Amino acid sequence: MGGGKKKGKKAAALAFVGGGTGGAGVPPGAAKPQAPGDLSPTAAGYEGLDKAVSAAPKGSSPVLAAFAAGIMAKWPKAAQVAAAVAKKKVKHGAVLAGSPVLGAVANPAYPDAAETTVQETAPAAEADAAALPAEERERLSQAEAGAVAAFMQASPDGTVTVAFPALDVLSLIQKAKEKVAKGSANLKLGASDFSQKVRRIIDVFKFRRAVKESLPDVGAEEVAQLKLSYAGPASHLGGVHEKHFYTDEKGRRWLFKPDKNTGGVKAAVESVAANIARRVGVGTLPVFTVETDQGVGSLQPFVENAQPLGPDPAKYSPAQVRELVRQHVVSWAIGDFDAKHDNFITTPSGAMVNVDKGQAFKYFGEDRLDLNYHPNRKYGAPPPVYYALYRAAREGKVQLNPYDALPVIEVFERIPDDEYRELLRPLVEAAVKSPRKEEVAWWQRMAKFAAERLGRQPSPEEVGEEFLRRAVERKNGLRRDFAGFFGEVLGQVPAF
Repeated sequence: MGGGKKKGKKAAALAFVGGGTGGAGVPPGAAKPQAPGDLSPTAAGYEGLDKAVSAAPKGSSPVLAAFAAGIMAKWPKAAQVAAAVAKKKVKHGAVLAGSPVLGAVANPAYPDAAETTVQETAPAAEADAAALPAEERERLSQAEAGAVAAFMQASPDGTVTVAFPALDVLSLIQKAKEKVAKGSANLKLGASDFSQKVRRIIDVFKFRRAVKESLPDVGAEEVAQLKLSYAGPASHLGGVHEKHFYTDEKGRRWLFKPDKNTGGVKAAVESVAANIARRVGVGTLPVFTVETDQGVGSLQPFVENAQPLGPDPAKYSPAQVRELVRQHVVSWAIGDFDAKHDNFITTPSGAMVNVDKGQAFKYFGEDRLDLNYHPNRKYGAPPPVYYALYRAAREGKVQLNPYDALPVIEVFERIPDDEYRELLRPLVEAAVKSPRKEEVAWWQRMAKFAAERLGRQPSPEEVGEEFLRRAVERKNGLRRDFAGFFGEVLGQVPAF
């Protein structure tokens, strides 16, 4: 952390602890005592780990430390921070999140070492944290409080949603320096007391848990084995495209959209878009390309008793507002401008998920991240729900935090380019094979771009490569794009 290394007796103790939380000469995971009960990254799991350590015979500290470290090494960083705060009484566990000594601080097998580590490390880190702008200190506190809340509420999946960079003091300091150098500042979006902010964080965790519980847990292998029976048309659901219901052998209903115009490209785009959204942790129904008695098309689970999201942003819950900001990152990444309010559903459990990404990439290559860009206006369609949300925020009707987009942007950035290409590959392959690919708008556009770049008529494979290249560029430019967009829409550039 900041402040440099200190010399003397305490420095040696710190080096020993930081060198490996398993203990001197004992690699983490080398010994694996049997521990009963829950060892998940929650308060209950930590209590079980603590009991296992306490019940062990004296003189086995290195082995126990290795065992405990092996368990906790699998925990999210946010859970380790929460363990340090909630159980070790560390004043500010978040200031250790970027340090290799965090595991030692939280490890129940080394209380003395943890105390020494905190004495040595915390002062310099606290000084660095104190030097942050007030908004960044508050952000750090919120992130730490969210980690603790999820930890105590036994929601290990929730802890993962705490953006690790938000807990990294060194990263925050660097961003603060860059902000000063560039003359930009974080948006001040209104103040409230700390307890209210903690409650909002818990609300986010509950919302995301509801989303996870509402989404059917099905995979491609299970879908391939389904025995589907036709259950009638689904035209009453609205929309301009044909829809049908099917039921499987378990009585579950599925929504099928036949692809009669593009030779399978439209079905592939829905499936690929849903996979990308789910890859970055945004609530979306799984979609599969299948063939039924109605032909080739897309198949997705039908969520019973759900209602479309309303058109008035002022009536959205804080969790829904946050989720829509996150959803917008995905929509821009995949060029989807059909994210109107009724393409989102709310479930009885309080979840909100997107159910239609059939227009992904339709305008890709000519689209803009701009409130005035509404290509479906000519069809009489309402604009993307995000537009109304941002306008309401600009008018003071909705409290919106652009930093809710950042965790999704960061997940996109961490996806290797080759992996992202493979996520998109089924769409490219479907287009290359389709006898009607010339009727696909984005394909025509990519063919033109490829011809301009190559100076000749491109092959279908070269057109596909042009699409992949531009899609990867879009993924890697999300941070820049949204910083500029929020600066334009909200009047001040966030320091992403």
